[in-house]
Amino acid sequence: MWWSAVTATPAPAASMRFWTGRQSLDGTSVAYRDAWESIHGNDLGLTFDPANPLTAEDEPGQDRGRHIDYLLVRCTDHGPTLGIADCRLTFAAPVGGVWASDHFGLVADLAAAPPAGA
Repeated sequence: MWWSAVTATPAPAASMRFWTGRQSLDGTSVAYRDAWESIHGNDLGLTFDPANPLTAEDEPGQDRGRHIDYLLVRCTDHGPTLGIADCRLTFAAPVGGVWASDHFGLVADLAAAPPAGA
């Protein structure tokens, strides 16, 4: 798998620590690069945003300002298998008054990774 789309609670969640290689599970570890974090650093990039009225339908009264959707790129011992050129939100505004989903999507521009040692 070259990339993976994952939905989870914010980065401190054990699942995201595992997927990004920050925590092992029974001695097993994996390493995927978070495309959003690679481009935007600590900018949250809310994908479940109270500006979207559909979030109130799913979680009334809850904190709806969260980054809970991820695009992950597989890594090897020497870094990501694909270069991450950009990552941005999509479907983050209504079209004709209609929201596409209660979550905003993520789009990443990926490129072939440079050869090892380059």
